[in-house]
Amino acid sequence: MSMRIGIIGGGAAGLFAACQLKRLSGSSDIEITVLEKNPVPGKKLTLTGHGRCNITNRKDPSVLKNCYHEAGNFIYPALKEFGPEDTIRFFENDLGLKTKEEDNNRIFPVCDSAVTVRDTLVSYISDHVKVLSGANVLDIKKGDAFEVNTAKGRLEFDTVIISCGGSSFPKTGSEGDSYKFLEGFGHTVIPARGALAPVKADTESAVLTKALSGVSLEAKVSLYLSDRQSASTKGEILFADFGLTGPAVMEIAREIPADITGMNAYLELDLIPSMSDEEFDRELIGLIGEHPDTKITNLIARYIPASVAGEISARAGSADIYAQGFSKENRRKLLRETKHLKINIAEAPSLDKAYVTRGGVSLKEVDRKTMQSKLVPGLYIIGEALDVDGISGGFNLQACMSEAYLAAKSILSMQ
Repeated sequence: MSMRIGIIGGGAAGLFAACQLKRLSGSSDIEITVLEKNPVPGKKLTLTGHGRCNITNRKDPSVLKNCYHEAGNFIYPALKEFGPEDTIRFFENDLGLKTKEEDNNRIFPVCDSAVTVRDTLVSYISDHVKVLSGANVLDIKKGDAFEVNTAKGRLEFDTVIISCGGSSFPKTGSEGDSYKFLEGFGHTVIPARGALAPVKADTESAVLTKALSGVSLEAKVSLYLSDRQSASTKGEILFADFGLTGPAVMEIAREIPADITGMNAYLELDLIPSMSDEEFDRELIGLIGEHPDTKITNLIARYIPASVAGEISARAGSADIYAQGFSKENRRKLLRETKHLKINIAEAPSLDKAYVTRGGVSLKEVDRKTMQSKLVPGLYIIGEALDVDGISGGFNLQACMSEAYLAAKSILSMQ
């Protein structure tokens, strides 16, 4: 009899798993079925890379693994087995989609279309895989086979891949279904939190972020909880009406606890991270001596955008002060606003607006070399159902592809 393989969830991880099963199966006698709750598969995939689909990041796996926070060691075997170069070859040789490399080793399809990527994946598997859309899975049970009850009837499979996502961007169908199914099999699920999410500022801080909405710059971003530094990173930030976003802010958002009540939680921004406080103060003293008839705001604009310099100078009470009248106390206040700008956090990042979920099935319960459950033979877990989240830049899609490859390889080895 054919091996019956069920893939629960037709998002990025599920579609990649179907592709790898087709690619690796050769003459194997298998039947592959993808069950997708949405009318069409890959809905969330079409949003990645701002609609352009940042498919991977061309870094060596030994470097790449450091971009997955606590899950680096877990994901490393998958990245070594099927890494960025393998992904690029698959896209170009198997899918026929040429790729290009942009800043920070990010790889995009030349077509710059996530929709085209989704459609090409679906087309690639169309002759080997049955895709059942609108097949919302109600429950999964394990007897002699896996019994999967769906809105379109009951199906049986010899092995099942859970790839129905986490809880981020629920409007795309990621509503935590995988957690329900996997808890039913006895798996431990780490509570979901928003990762790669914007941060909402409180009313007071939002006055500044709204005034600078749309302005971006490189900065050091530090998270403080109860006045103690909890995390820190560097990168691009973007001011917005509601607060802050941009790669650096979205990266650190995963460290904000689900309940920050009473924590005095805030982000501290160093707007000139290339210099220490002392170095910047010496630089400022030198500029004051060289340009006594220049407004401090204009001097600061040498280091940060003019609009930011104007707001920062106003906060420091020196918007209209010329260099020759700038006192030591003025310098102290300006230093505080440029190197230690405080943005109070109004609430924990929302899963509704997070691009990735932090949390999911405990990695202790999954074989990192096969993606098979250690509790339930024949059950595989990939994608955001796992407690794996990467930083922005193609890392999360690469994790999906690497995990899908290991699962497919393991399943086919059982034939």
